[in-house]
Amino acid sequence: MKVVMLAMIASAGLVTGAAQAQELWRGAGVGMTPDAVRKAFPAAQTTPDPARKASFGALLVTIPEVDVFGHRGRADFYFDGDGLTTVRLIVEPEDLSQQSNQLVVEKIQAELGRSPECVLGMLCSWRLPTRTVAFSAGRPQPGSYLMVEYTGPSPARAR
Repeated sequence: MKVVMLAMIASAGLVTGAAQAQELWRGAGVGMTPDAVRKAFPAAQTTPDPARKASFGALLVTIPEVDVFGHRGRADFYFDGDGLTTVRLIVEPEDLSQQSNQLVVEKIQAELGRSPECVLGMLCSWRLPTRTVAFSAGRPQPGSYLMVEYTGPSPARAR
């Protein structure tokens, strides 16, 4: 009986560890349902156009105003079926500059504890065993943008 109980406790610990390892962004984990995301983030809303799709899933939940590394932005949650696959943080402020872009890259680097692979300083990625984090930014000019994307493992996104 004790052996069975110990096995169950150890198994639960492994499952919990795996679930924690699958975190994408601020507690949003791979596979969460839209309802679970809305429950975890009180400001989250069902998107006005749930038919918006990307190659890796449908945009079903959004947080219209969220802090994105010191900038006002939004968080978009993409689902494949009913499971969360990707969180995109999008910033479109007029004050973005090459310097603010670099600061965001540095903050992500500090969060993840490793250096990214970058192309031209505007496209960077961190490939981790449980997720990929990508940074992209437009040139510092009116209409600039900044996007940070947290993606879990997915056959549709395999490269």
